[in-house]
Amino acid sequence: MTATERDTLPGATGAPPVLEVTDLVKYYPIRAGIMRKQVGSVHAVDGVSFALGATETLGIVGESGCGKTTLGRTLLRLVEPTSGQVLFNGEDVVGASSSRMRELRQDMQMVFQDPFASLNPRMPVQDIISEPLQIHGTDKKEARIKARALLDAVGLSPEHGNRYPHEFSGGQRQRIGIARSLAVNPELVVLDEPVSALDVSVQAQVLNLLEDLQEEFQLSYLFIAHDLSVVRHISDRVAVMYLGQIVELADRDELYEAPAHPYTHSLLSAVPVADPEMERSRERIILEGDLPSPANPPTGCRFHTRCPIAQDNCVTDVPPLAEVRPGHWASCHYALGPDETLVQRVKDLGREVHIANSDTGVTTA
Repeated sequence: MTATERDTLPGATGAPPVLEVTDLVKYYPIRAGIMRKQVGSVHAVDGVSFALGATETLGIVGESGCGKTTLGRTLLRLVEPTSGQVLFNGEDVVGASSSRMRELRQDMQMVFQDPFASLNPRMPVQDIISEPLQIHGTDKKEARIKARALLDAVGLSPEHGNRYPHEFSGGQRQRIGIARSLAVNPELVVLDEPVSALDVSVQAQVLNLLEDLQEEFQLSYLFIAHDLSVVRHISDRVAVMYLGQIVELADRDELYEAPAHPYTHSLLSAVPVADPEMERSRERIILEGDLPSPANPPTGCRFHTRCPIAQDNCVTDVPPLAEVRPGHWASCHYALGPDETLVQRVKDLGREVHIANSDTGVTTA
């Protein structure tokens, strides 16, 4: 990829990024009948493009089923992409052979959502952590020494290495998963909802651990989550996904304080506020309709079936992911301005939107 082509990627800063993704697509076939003939496709990831810089954390958020996890797995070729390009330090990941892909996985690791299901219950922890090292040629004794050091790095006692996964709490098991991912000294770690199954107090410990490890080992993170508060805490930039596509991407504070896409507005309006007074006065935007099926996504803008400001061309024309403000990308024909709210735009169009408030209940604005 040339420097000019790189600069057109959402989030590109001009410096060579660690990860460059261009028009990544993953369709799952739908089969039916005795002959198992393909009758359709699930559009899990559909034309995703972005760049990830060195030591940067990019948060990926969206509703369940929007394609976040599939995106992370496809980047590492844990599932094969249908089409598109993924460059890791300038090298084509999609076209790499199986032997070369094994070598690349030393630099590209993943922490899975369920810490218990991702750990072999028949192996002691030190063997779980040292196994990647031995696969890549490290002596067994040296691998175990490093496994004990990694246990210490993630806040566990090296003596815990002789225990089995069922003997640990959920937070401790997630620390073991993190230690395993760091064993081969990666540059990129894909974190698939690493704290969603943990208690709030344990979440904070794991998030702080991830930040400390990132600084110590100079890691780049792709942080997948549905908890917007968690994403804001840890991310440098945030990408919002809807039905397999990125609809908005911007710096963390810019996106949370001045979102441009109406879907992002509605998502942020649902985030709880710790202040009771602010929570009572907060207005949550209620979108009409259900999330469309990824097996039959809407034409044009995929959000138009639920968007309160959709126009006629939104039904037919696909909005490109364009830079609406410096460093702020949105896929919307009628992106909102930095000082504009979705409710205000709806009122300007003479339309109505349903709003939920803890004091007044559901009202129409």
